[in-house]
Amino acid sequence: MIFAPVQHGDTRLRGGFGVASSAVADMLPTSMSDDASIVVGTGVYGIPNLYYTEAQGVSIIGDGCWSGLPAISGDGKTVLACHTDGQGLWNAARWLGQTNWQDLGTITGGVPCDSFLSGAYGMNRNGSLGVGLLYLKTLCRANAGMWHLTNDASPTVLPALFGETTYSRANAVNADGSVIVGWQDQLDGERTAAKWVNGVEELILTQDGEFNGEALAVNANGSAIVGSNCAYGHQAWIWSDSAGVSPIGDNGGDDWVAVDVSDDGQVVVGFVRGGDASIWENGSGASSLLTYITDHGAVVPPGWRLSSASLISSDGNTIYGWGLNADNLIEMFKVVLNTPVKCGLCQVTAEGTLRVSHAIRVPPHL
Repeated sequence: MIFAPVQHGDTRLRGGFGVASSAVADMLPTSMSDDASIVVGTGVYGIPNLYYTEAQGVSIIGDGCWSGLPAISGDGKTVLACHTDGQGLWNAARWLGQTNWQDLGTITGGVPCDSFLSGAYGMNRNGSLGVGLLYLKTLCRANAGMWHLTNDASPTVLPALFGETTYSRANAVNADGSVIVGWQDQLDGERTAAKWVNGVEELILTQDGEFNGEALAVNANGSAIVGSNCAYGHQAWIWSDSAGVSPIGDNGGDDWVAVDVSDDGQVVVGFVRGGDASIWENGSGASSLLTYITDHGAVVPPGWRLSSASLISSDGNTIYGWGLNADNLIEMFKVVLNTPVKCGLCQVTAEGTLRVSHAIRVPPHL
């Protein structure tokens, strides 16, 4: 098992704006390709839009804005993020390379709410479908929506249980686009987990019929969904097609938020509000990520705090997240699980490369 602060060079993104394409400090990861080779995200304040590979480091691909989150398709070929159009409105947009973007907008007749027009939050495996939030014809009303990116990229509003009287949003979509997950506000404003299966919306309820907080991620085949506030309590939750909703994580009253899940549904990552990055394994339960990886032999540099485990790869072996380094600055990190290190303990040099140190073997899932 390897822990590595993801940093190339000393130049940092200051105040969310970058001055060089070689910095990774100050990056918040929001999405990655299935094989974990490409990560997209934002600066600390939600801008700019960032694109990272281990070979090339981080590049600024757009100024960004504050509607939606950067998302990349599973095959790594398509990126959606926020872009400000010629009217100053914040749009879901498709990256065209360098710093060029195609605005995707909202439905015909949709009107902006202040600067908000639409926001992308997720994408399927081959990049043919993006999901997120669309502002409607009624001022400051928005519902979950999608863009069919292989056609004319026209937006479509997803069915909403209460129409335009309440809000809804799509946060993620499975590999083939058949299962979309997110939230649906109740008539009293309570935010409730929801899924759209082949375009039909249903709420995700506990076995006792209680509501759950929003759904944040879904695995490739749609058989596992994770989210926050199980039964509106402090635990996160995982839904499976075989067992329904089960609570995960118990942190003494602090909210455990599950934000991503492996394709086999066996590993979930997230964070504790006001606390630390967390991990859950089926059969082993939840723990802080720091405890988990140090118990398995990884060495974390002194002074680091792991704040959020934001992403996990499809195979469940690679985690990206962010934390505070020894200088109390935000920095992205990477954890590789299930990887016996033949050379022994690998340490991170100041340049961010891996260096061989004294020998120690870490068996997979000790």
